[in-house]
Amino acid sequence: MATMTIPEDHTFQSTSESAFDVAPTRSLWLAIPLFVILLPFTLLAFIGLATVSLVIIPMYRNRSLAARDRLSRVILFFLLATARFRITVNDHNASRSDHSQLYVAPHICMLEAMMLISVVGHIRPMTAEFTKHLPVFGKFVDASDPIYVKREKGKKARSVVDLLRESIETTDYRHLVFPEGTFTNGKSLIQFKSGAFVVGSPVTPIVFRYPSYTPFWNRDESTFPMQIFRLISRLFTPVVLDFLPTYHPTQEELEDPKLYAENVRKLIAYHSRLPLSEQSLVDSPNYQRDRKS
Repeated sequence: MATMTIPEDHTFQSTSESAFDVAPTRSLWLAIPLFVILLPFTLLAFIGLATVSLVIIPMYRNRSLAARDRLSRVILFFLLATARFRITVNDHNASRSDHSQLYVAPHICMLEAMMLISVVGHIRPMTAEFTKHLPVFGKFVDASDPIYVKREKGKKARSVVDLLRESIETTDYRHLVFPEGTFTNGKSLIQFKSGAFVVGSPVTPIVFRYPSYTPFWNRDESTFPMQIFRLISRLFTPVVLDFLPTYHPTQEELEDPKLYAENVRKLIAYHSRLPLSEQSLVDSPNYQRDRKS
């Protein structure tokens, strides 16, 4: 079993820098001409995406996992061609069979779940309920039969953990949880919520790296169409997807999910060289907006 440890003498840098700063904008004199030049290719890819999706999505839910793997990769080929991501994969596990059923990753870009599907096949994500209402994108989210999360506390919040545990125990599905509970700008790691770690399953941490452009989405700063515009007005967006070794919790971590979550956060911070932030979900403008809606 592959392992990745943190040196005992390693100290973690903390930061007061906001993990929710607005995204840098590109000069319109460059972005608009590129958008116009690349628009025909984008439209062709989108037409292919729409055509394939009309055929595949209606029958997606009733297929086996192996069939979903094949169907999802066809859909994702056109979707990622439309957004023009160039994905490089680094897997620190001995083989794909060493991956857990539960992937956890910091959340930066709205298409990260799609990137993961394009690499490993069908996954069941845990996602905010509002995503089902997004234009076009929401159809793909709903087709994946996700576990929807509402911005509420109490019994409904706890039932999400029960749904995740039941899904892991009774299906062969791979699952994806963004333990921060929101998007960040990728400059630091905010605190992880412990919900996914209450289940007590091993996790395979993932780091999404964006070498040249970080396509994060702050909905107080940019609309869904604006984020799409930024992606399309680039020749391509390089992404490095790092699968860290699957992390098996200790007995102490099983008894203390907050400790489990924090240790995984530190492992991701060490590997990604990102500082830890004391900010949390409630500091996110996306969260504040959801609470008001």
